[in-house]
Amino acid sequence: MQMMINDKYAKASITSKKGLRVMLLAVFTCLTAGVFLSLTSCSDIDCGVHNPVMANYVIQGDSLRDTLTISALRDGKADTILINSLIKTSKFSLPMSYGGAQDRLRFVLTNAAGQSVVDTITISKTNISHFESVDCAPAFFHKLTAVSTTGRAVSQININNPNVDYDGTKENIYLRLTQH
Repeated sequence: MQMMINDKYAKASITSKKGLRVMLLAVFTCLTAGVFLSLTSCSDIDCGVHNPVMANYVIQGDSLRDTLTISALRDGKADTILINSLIKTSKFSLPMSYGGAQDRLRFVLTNAAGQSVVDTITISKTNISHFESVDCAPAFFHKLTAVSTTGRAVSQININNPNVDYDGTKENIYLRLTQH
């Protein structure tokens, strides 16, 4: 009888050692797979959060000497300041609306004497939905179709590259400012 009890404990001890090994192997495998997946998943996706869709503007001629404030004019909503008191630059970038067929921007140029000139720029565009990944938010690229100005602060405006997308090196719009 004593022998049977010891054999029973010996079998249970051997079984628990095998079970412990199997359990440790399973935990190690899960941890290794988890680390591997976390290092490889989503690391190659360049979502718009890190690389937004922006139109790039280039000021031709002299760089900006006056102070420039740019606001988005939104129908039925309050205007939104996009750039406040920009000075001494020849390039800047602005976001574009997702759904509108046109964006309207108010440019306010203020000189050192405090005199301001206000201009409205209208940008017509086609919105193109862009799918990156299910891990990314929806994005829209744009194709610029026309630009116009009221001519008070901006004497000339032209489309250089009509495709607005993640590429921040494209010079989309050229403009000349009036100096006052």
